Amino acid sequence: MIYPIIITTVGLFLLSPIVSSQGEGESDYDRDMYIYGKEPAAFLKQKLDGLKKGKALVLAMGEGRNAVYLAQNGFDVTGVDISEVAIEKCNKLAKERNTTVNAVVADLTDYDMGTGQFDLITKFYYYEPSIFPQIIDALKPGGMFILEQFSIDHLKYRETSSFGPRNPDYLIKPNELLEHFKSLRILYYEDTVIELDEGMHKGTAAVIRLIAEKVE
Repeated sequence: MIYPIIITTVGLFLLSPIVSSQGEGESDYDRDMYIYGKEPAAFLKQKLDGLKKGKALVLAMGEGRNAVYLAQNGFDVTGVDISEVAIEKCNKLAKERNTTVNAVVADLTDYDMGTGQFDLITKFYYYEPSIFPQIIDALKPGGMFILEQFSIDHLKYRETSSFGPRNPDYLIKPNELLEHFKSLRILYYEDTVIELDEGMHKGTAAVIRLIAEKVE
């Protein structure tokens, strides 16, 4: 379902009515290939030009594809993941791409994001609503949050796909994010079905996408 396009100060956005990355653990990362691939998430790449540059925090960054991409594009990046293997692979990828990421091994439920620290926070394919208030607090005024996560509708496709949670507790419900982030300005919200082609994750997926800004 897609609602009308609105114009904001950061450009043109669409307004409409994703363990490290959920389901991935040490054994998944402990292989030569990169689970999600080495290239950034398509949604992040599409929206890069509209995101506020500066200090970025990449939550549940996995093997670092999004963190490294942001670092390559001028962001001062801190990336956090619970998997030591994933962190090692992130550092390897950053070296390959001639950039650096401040890679931190931590459990996000215990990690202190600070207050007013970041111009951008990203969260892709990791669902832990208990950290949403911390995300809001950690943004600087004018800072932005971008998210892509499997929605509850992904259960329709999960029986024929090999990726994404089977447990509905790890899937976002309709309009849930709009309630969690109502204190932010919603710049983009989309509840949609996409074709993923990212590493081992290939096929149909139901996702929710969000971009929100902390009002100054």
